[in-house]
Amino acid sequence: MFNKDTFENKLATSWLGRSLYFFEELPSTNTFAKKLKEDGVLHGTLVLTDVQSRGRGQHEHEWIVDPGQNLTFSLVFQPGNANRLNLLTLTCALSVKDTIENLTGVDAQIKWPNDVLVKGKKLCGILTETVFIGNKLDRVVVGIGLNVNQQKFSGEVLKGATSLKIETGVDLNRESLLAHLVQDIEYKYRLWSQQDAELLKNINRSLVGYGNWVSLKVDGNQLPGKFKFLGANNNGELIALNSDLDVKSFAFEQVRVVSL
Repeated sequence: MFNKDTFENKLATSWLGRSLYFFEELPSTNTFAKKLKEDGVLHGTLVLTDVQSRGRGQHEHEWIVDPGQNLTFSLVFQPGNANRLNLLTLTCALSVKDTIENLTGVDAQIKWPNDVLVKGKKLCGILTETVFIGNKLDRVVVGIGLNVNQQKFSGEVLKGATSLKIETGVDLNRESLLAHLVQDIEYKYRLWSQQDAELLKNINRSLVGYGNWVSLKVDGNQLPGKFKFLGANNNGELIALNSDLDVKSFAFEQVRVVSL
C-alpha cells in the first residue's frame, strides 16, 4: 500500500503536490480532478490513488493495472490560458523520462504525443484534459500512469508494456519515485511557462524518430510520401519536412509518427 505520510515527508516542492487528495481506490484520478468544485482546486493539486479501477488512456481506451504496484495520479494546473497545452504534456513526459533515467539508469524515449517508452515498450501514458467555465479555462488536468513494480500486463492499452521492475529486476520505492518526479515536473513547469528554448530542444531530442524520415498518419490515415520528423514547435505542434522540402505543421491530436 502506498504510504501517503512517507511521500509527503520526501516531497521537496514549493507548490506542486502540496494540496493532496489520496485514495486507496478511485475509478479515475482525472475524472475526480475534473469534478473538484472550484473552492477545492488549487494550482498544483495532486490526486493520487493506489487502485484505479476505471483508468482511461487516449481515445477513452481503458488503462487498468494491478493494484498497489504502480503510480496512477493526476496533477492540476491553472496556467491562466489554454495556450501551448500540447507542449505541457510533452514537458511532463520529459520529466518522467529524466526522473527514471536519473534514479534507475534505464534509458527512455518519448513517443509522440504522450507516451514514454523503454526499448520500444510502453512504460508510461499521459492523458491531458481541460475544464472550462464558460469560455474561461479553469484548470488543466494531467493524468499520469507509470508502470513501476508490475510484471505482467494485459488489455488493449497495455499490450507491449513494460515496467521499471521488469527493466531493472528490483522493486522500486514508489513514494520516493513520485516525490522525485513531482519535483522535476514543478521545475520543468516553470521552464514551460517561461517558454524556455532549451526545454523544447530537450523534448525534441527525446522523441522517437526525431531527425529521421518517417511516415505520418493523420486521423488514422497514412499520408503519402515520407517526412523528416523535426519534432515539436513552440506551440506544441508536430513539424515535419516533406520530400519537396516544405515544412508542414500538424495539430497534437491529429497526427501519429510511424518509424520506417
